[in-house]
Amino acid sequence: MRVLVVEDEPLIRLLMVDTLEEAGYDVLEAASGVEACRLIDDLNHFDLVVTDLNMPKADGVVVAKRARAHTPDVLVLFVSARPDLLKSLSAPRPYSYLPKPFSMEQFSAAVDDLLTPPHAPF
Repeated sequence: MRVLVVEDEPLIRLLMVDTLEEAGYDVLEAASGVEACRLIDDLNHFDLVVTDLNMPKADGVVVAKRARAHTPDVLVLFVSARPDLLKSLSAPRPYSYLPKPFSMEQFSAAVDDLLTPPHAPF
């Protein structure tokens, strides 16, 4: 399974990437939405996109929409302390949401729930 982690906070991104790699996932990372969109355009396919919502220039919704343009059934996990942005930014459904702050155990469980068949859109 290929996972893209998009997070502009370096420490949070590092923890998420390490957690996913230790679980055996093929992980790519991006420090911004703009960088994530480039990776999506270059690589075309991800099974899961984990993205922060609140980022400058290209927010998590832009990233999710770009990923879905390439892979319509890509799973999306938004992580943010701002759930209000999901509605105001018109997040593409279906998606999952994990509120910040979260533990790596909570993060791992959310990812496993999404990537362990059969997964159900929320």
